[in-house]
Amino acid sequence: MIKFFRHIRKRLLSEGKTSKYFKYAIGEIILVVIGILIALQINNWNEDRKDRKLEIEFLIGLQKTLRLDLDRNLKSQKINQEALNSMNFLIEHLEHNRPYHDSIKYHFGAMSQFQFWDLSESVFESLKAKGLDLISNKNLRDSLALAYGNHNKSINYAGFRYYDNIDHAIFNIFNKRFKKAWAGSDEDRTVFDVDVNVYMEPLNYEALKTDQEFLYFLKTLPNLQHYKIRGPLKETQKLLERLLILIDDELKK
Repeated sequence: MIKFFRHIRKRLLSEGKTSKYFKYAIGEIILVVIGILIALQINNWNEDRKDRKLEIEFLIGLQKTLRLDLDRNLKSQKINQEALNSMNFLIEHLEHNRPYHDSIKYHFGAMSQFQFWDLSESVFESLKAKGLDLISNKNLRDSLALAYGNHNKSINYAGFRYYDNIDHAIFNIFNKRFKKAWAGSDEDRTVFDVDVNVYMEPLNYEALKTDQEFLYFLKTLPNLQHYKIRGPLKETQKLLERLLILIDDELKK
């Protein structure tokens, strides 16, 4: 088309028709500009398609990771609830002067068991390397940044603080009152099922009923567990469920 206009311009110039020559020259310029704009638009469409494809890949990866994190979170909450049940059982037994029986040692073992999980960051870190702007949905992008940023740091901090509380109890409280902390067959225990056959046999069960230091620890432990383990895990569960809904909605577009 441009060659056609150029041929006409040459003919008009040779014939001395300068006004028409300039009209055709302007037309040729307009065609060139339109061609450039179309090429840029096509290039933008191609880039957008590539970005969307990469975004979907990351969303699917995040979806899988978050589902695994949610599953681990719920299992952790179950273990922590069982520990809380043992705490309440022991408080009731000691306060009401219940007699000792062999199963009580398993409640002593379970009361200090706990589990917490932060979020798996590998997929998110890969996304950060590519640029968070790859996630087109601002609400989802901001929610991901919050989850893997301050929230994840808070979960880690709270969980390790609770670990410090239990670690302190093992060497400063349990050591004076129990034969051994967390006794049981190692082959029966796993990281994911920490309460199997774990027990702590008291040196003097009757003395624990009036042991104010131990009773204070036992009655305070549910509060510590709530603020540092169960509460944060519950908030994480809500956050994970919200993220999965947002990702699912985005993938349906």
